[in-house]
Amino acid sequence: MNPALDTAWARVLDHDVPLAERQRMLADLEAKAAQSNDAHALYMLGSLYHMGQHATDSPVQQDLAKASLYLGNAAIRGSMLAMAKMAELKLTQGQYREAMNWAQIYAHYALQSKTDKQDRQSYAGELIQRIMEHIGDAQMPAIMKDVDSFVAAYDASIRVGMQEESSLDQLHPSTSRHRYKPALDERLPEAGIADFIVAFRPDGSVSDVRVVDAMPRPELAAMMHEYAASLRVKPGTGQALRYGWMPVMMDDRRYRTTTRH
Repeated sequence: MNPALDTAWARVLDHDVPLAERQRMLADLEAKAAQSNDAHALYMLGSLYHMGQHATDSPVQQDLAKASLYLGNAAIRGSMLAMAKMAELKLTQGQYREAMNWAQIYAHYALQSKTDKQDRQSYAGELIQRIMEHIGDAQMPAIMKDVDSFVAAYDASIRVGMQEESSLDQLHPSTSRHRYKPALDERLPEAGIADFIVAFRPDGSVSDVRVVDAMPRPELAAMMHEYAASLRVKPGTGQALRYGWMPVMMDDRRYRTTTRH
């Protein structure tokens, strides 16, 4: 991800910037994404429109139609996280066959991922299991036929996008916290994905965490917020804050949060 684009997203979610200016900046990001068809820009837009007013100092209300449009376009351009989010989105909307289509597409490419392969596969399995509670085995042959057709149509562009997605991070964050430990009387958390824009001080510690999105429920952002705040990066050479997009995935079976590293 371009550091300038990280900073732009940080300003879009900054209450110190006037709302009208943030809305103008977001419109500019949308126009550029439409021109470039950049998978990550489309992913970020889809994520923000899914979260809507629940994002940190969001300049927009939730718009699931826009979220689906942007995330779907990001997915066919190689964003694996967009594939997973499309499955989560369709599941919450009760569109179970479409949800399974996207879950199987995500699982297909999770097997070929070069980063976080085990975590992606585990999340895919949990996601498919949740969707299977709503559909019958009899539908699976037709679903897998749809998945095969999708892969045949978009595989080339998806593979190019996957290569680009793996090189987005410039800060290489690390953390010693990898597990969520619920209290004895607390319900175990469900699996999910959250996105944050994190501001890092010159010494590499976290200055601020801004929520972009959380799926399948906005409330998951609060659970993953502590993890994002525990990240550290290598000290910088200047005095300015550095910003980075930090996706976090929680696996329901192992209750572990992890970045893509």
